[in-house]
Amino acid sequence: MKKFLNLALVTCNLLAVFLVGCLWQKRAVRAGDYWGNQAAVQQFQRAEKYYYDGKYNEAIAEYQYYIDQFGDVYYGDEAQKKISEAFVRMNQWNEAAEAYEELANEYPKSQYASWALEESAKIHEQLSKFKEAIRVCQRIIEEYYTHPQRPGAVKKINQLLDEQFPENRWAKKKKKELEKIILKKQRE
Repeated sequence: MKKFLNLALVTCNLLAVFLVGCLWQKRAVRAGDYWGNQAAVQQFQRAEKYYYDGKYNEAIAEYQYYIDQFGDVYYGDEAQKKISEAFVRMNQWNEAAEAYEELANEYPKSQYASWALEESAKIHEQLSKFKEAIRVCQRIIEEYYTHPQRPGAVKKINQLLDEQFPENRWAKKKKKELEKIILKKQRE
């Protein structure tokens, strides 16, 4: 009986060391991990509470922590979307544009990806960063050709090129480049 208790004690100690090691590694939670799932839900709810209370800096920090811990498994794209929207609500336009692009970079298959790029392009245009707006719109065309944002992106590029860069060589080259991209995408 004493040997059994010693073996049980050693096993418990090894298990405790293993669990502490896992916690220190800050690995993302995987499906089937009940407590990890609960932690993810609670973290997202905490971020949501800050967001809806208008405490956007705290919300951004909580959403970012959520992404770092659980974003590759759960709703990382949703958290990144909320970060972007929090920057918009605080009128931090440069950060908002970057955050929207980050959503498309980190979650390219997200339902929000092409929409986020469209939002980023709108912000760049409002900030008079026309070349950046054109770059982002072109990205929509190249990466999300079948999405509903594509026709608007084509129209916006042509509008910006005509209005902001009339009679500019770069604009003429950009229009030809855009035509080639569209033809290529149509053949695919």
